[in-house]
Amino acid sequence: MKRTAGRMLCSALLLLLCACATEKKATQIILDALEAHGGIEKWKNAKELSYLKTTILYDSLGNIEKKITQKHKNTFMPFFTAEMHWEEDSIHKKVIFEGGKTSVYHNDVLQNNRTLEDNYYKSIIAANYVLWQPYKLLDTDVSLSYEGQENIDEKLAHIIKASYSNDGGSAANTWWYYFDVETNRLLGNMVHHGKTYSYIENIKYENKTGLFLNAERKSYMTDSLRNIKFLRADYFYEIISFK
Repeated sequence: MKRTAGRMLCSALLLLLCACATEKKATQIILDALEAHGGIEKWKNAKELSYLKTTILYDSLGNIEKKITQKHKNTFMPFFTAEMHWEEDSIHKKVIFEGGKTSVYHNDVLQNNRTLEDNYYKSIIAANYVLWQPYKLLDTDVSLSYEGQENIDEKLAHIIKASYSNDGGSAANTWWYYFDVETNRLLGNMVHHGKTYSYIENIKYENKTGLFLNAERKSYMTDSLRNIKFLRADYFYEIISFK
């Protein structure tokens, strides 16, 4: 029994050491990527960002389901606030997140609707997460591991797995980040959300902020092996101002 217990303890320690090693390597790759995307100090000192985001959604046959352009304004210091403005179905929509509260307006009329508030809060957080990649991988709410290397669009890439949990501890979204081995730039992501998988390809970076943020992306519905089923969305970003 003592030998069995000893083997189990050794195995547990080895697993822990391996997990720590892969997390350390993942963190170093992310730090290298941040340097390749303008330098970590520039990310830390960002105060405000305004941009236009155009989203085009397609069905499985390639038909356009929806096209909208939103104006976003995010403030990072001294604390995070956000605004979104856009026209949809002949309604001017505005969402403001400030002081931990989300306010939704339709044609300047406040909507006292908890479901709308929750949905748009998630939209604001998701939009900031996607545009602010890879800096968001330094957040404390993510579990990181290094998954080796793989060819992505004819470029060799490091793979970083980023796992998130719900407040209760259950598994939430899982992301895979692909960083170019040669340049350390972010090539794209795959995300597992619920029962679906999506692969998001970075087509173009912007050149106004000095951070090489996303300027054009394509999102594909895939299976768990990243085999493409169909193009789900095009995303275009235009930087208005950056401080």
